[in-house]
Amino acid sequence: MTLDAVVKDDGTLIAKAPKLLRGKRVKIIVRPMRRHYVPKKRTEWDDLSEILNNARKLDIPRRSSEDILAELREFRESA
Repeated sequence: MTLDAVVKDDGTLIAKAPKLLRGKRVKIIVRPMRRHYVPKKRTEWDDLSEILNNARKLDIPRRSSEDILAELREFRESA
């Protein structure tokens, strides 16, 4: 779980914890926030997502599972 917090000049950490953590002992790991957004490198998932989005734009006729099964049965019977 990630919580946003503010560290005051005196070193006091101010954060609002959700109800499920209240009254419980927690471990806090502190790291400074980045001031500027650094874009991540393009991944294979990004490429795959782009391919799938482009495929959705194609005008491919849709068939129901019943249509596909009927064609498979027809193909088996003809062989």
